Amino acid sequence: MAESDEPLLLVTSIPPRFGGEDERRQLSRAGLTIADAVASFEAAGFRVVSVNREGEKAGIHGYPTVEITEVPPGGLFPNKYGPSFGQILATFGEAPGAVVNADIYMVKSDVAKVLRERPGTVLIARRLDVATQAKGVVGTYNRGIDGIFFSGGALAELAADPDLGAFQMGAPYWDILLPTAASLHHPVAFVPAPFLLHEIHPARWNSADYKMLRERAVNVIVAHARRYKDVRPQAAAFLAGLEGFLGGPFEPLTEKKIKDSAVYMNLWLAKIEQSPSRIVAVDYNDPTINRFISQLFGHTAEALSIANWLDAREDDGKESLLAKVHRFVKLMLRTRRAQKKVARVKKLFPN
Repeated sequence: MAESDEPLLLVTSIPPRFGGEDERRQLSRAGLTIADAVASFEAAGFRVVSVNREGEKAGIHGYPTVEITEVPPGGLFPNKYGPSFGQILATFGEAPGAVVNADIYMVKSDVAKVLRERPGTVLIARRLDVATQAKGVVGTYNRGIDGIFFSGGALAELAADPDLGAFQMGAPYWDILLPTAASLHHPVAFVPAPFLLHEIHPARWNSADYKMLRERAVNVIVAHARRYKDVRPQAAAFLAGLEGFLGGPFEPLTEKKIKDSAVYMNLWLAKIEQSPSRIVAVDYNDPTINRFISQLFGHTAEALSIANWLDAREDDGKESLLAKVHRFVKLMLRTRRAQKKVARVKKLFPN
């Protein structure tokens, strides 16, 4: 096999099943599964390595083509969540590849070819949440990303930062911190939806962890940008924009500045998202996307979800009409917030 035909490395972290509530929850999920996700990664030209904490390999079954690599406890929560990004990025060395959540279905594309042929490339993607049982599209998840794709050595500065590397897969804020940090060193571009699909399910992190990691992420990205501001114009631009957004210096840090800095990070990524990449050719004939494709055109994802949730069918009796109306209102408010975010991005980054 020629070198250009060899699969690229894709690192994920498949959750183990040791019985109990975790196993029951995994097995009860309908629709797209982790096995579907693994197959989609391989079909896109990747070989899959799952990085897991010590002792978890024994609980991972049913993925014969996946290489399981165990690592010592690490990160900010050594006995909770997934491996640290220091451990994950060390797996690549100088090789190109991708990091994608294990429950993400990747629509077939030529992304692996792009990573081989375009040095300095960093691509990121948000997921499109789908609900197989409701036969609908829930919408794009806009709080972070679910996949980062990079050419050889493009994340070297991130791998060299131990504070950034302490964030973990499966925990909040890596999906905002990593792409923001990467954008300070290389042009980063979003691959627009539908590219990554995700069967919706309840989140497993809690608000206390989220709040702590938000503050940590704000401090880490500012320290990272300051370290490179004299050699990376985007790092200097990030810091100048942040100070302008806060209306003054970053320090002394207050709760309000932490929240506002986190908002700024999201707006920074939203600015990048205004010009999505077209260098990746996504195959919309992929059989899985065809299950949802008719719902992606001619209607908004929110409107389709509203129609599905307000459809009081016999097999949907677990959710009351009042609950469906509540979801309808939340979706409408989310749409309004998205519109306001675009307006804020244009005002904050006029160029």
